[in-house]
Amino acid sequence: MKILHPTDFSHTAEKARAMALDLMHRTDGSLHIVHVQQRFENGQRGWLQPSFDNLNAELLARIEEARKTEVRRIHERLRNLSSEGGTHELRWGRPVQELLEAAEGFDLIVMGAHGQNRLDAYFLGGLAGRMVRRSTVPVLTVRDETTDLVVRRVLVATDFGDASRYAWHFADRLNDHGIETALVHVVDDPRYREDTDYARRASEAMSEMAHDRAKQHILRQGDPIHVLPEVAHEIDADVICVGVRHHASAIGLLLGSRADALLRSSPVPILSVPHRAED
Repeated sequence: MKILHPTDFSHTAEKARAMALDLMHRTDGSLHIVHVQQRFENGQRGWLQPSFDNLNAELLARIEEARKTEVRRIHERLRNLSSEGGTHELRWGRPVQELLEAAEGFDLIVMGAHGQNRLDAYFLGGLAGRMVRRSTVPVLTVRDETTDLVVRRVLVATDFGDASRYAWHFADRLNDHGIETALVHVVDDPRYREDTDYARRASEAMSEMAHDRAKQHILRQGDPIHVLPEVAHEIDADVICVGVRHHASAIGLLLGSRADALLRSSPVPILSVPHRAED
């Protein structure tokens, strides 16, 4: 499996790197670490902005030397991060655009998720949220609350729609590398919670989807945002896998979706597998 790990050198990113390394070893894959620098920051002048002062040859020389020093420092940090396995790369530009371009040809993106603005109380903000919304490559997001950084068992959430079937097919590939999978369907509609016929049909649908490849089939009731992490904890699942719908007429997911809420709140890492839906 070819894994891309974007890093901002934060504590959360380091946790994501540890999980990416674990997956690399388990799948006999490869790991590529990338950092995107938006622009050069001059420590004494803040963000470098064009001005007439920049025309001064001596000032330009000092800025260029400082830029080279910063680039060397970043490359050294990337070399240290990739010393346990993998390659590294420094890119310049807009982070989302650069990472989407860098992800071409990779099987999985593993990155830290931490909010960066006031909207995170309501929506999934930050770079990880924008990547989940737009990436055509599955994204595994790791929060700072995550404590177990190995992947031995994956819990796949299904509502039996196309998006969740894409999620199952991706997670099922991990079975070939000794990573167990379990299927869970959460009944959140009150009309079906006491319906024994619905429960029977849901169990049959999980069996049909898994073809004996899932270790467990689990049926629960309640709000998936709360129930999924609880189930993951009960069965010692290290990752929750969900299908996310990308819409042809919009960039990524609709704001306020359950995928947003789950990624914002779950201490268990979330593997978001994209499925592009027609409107």
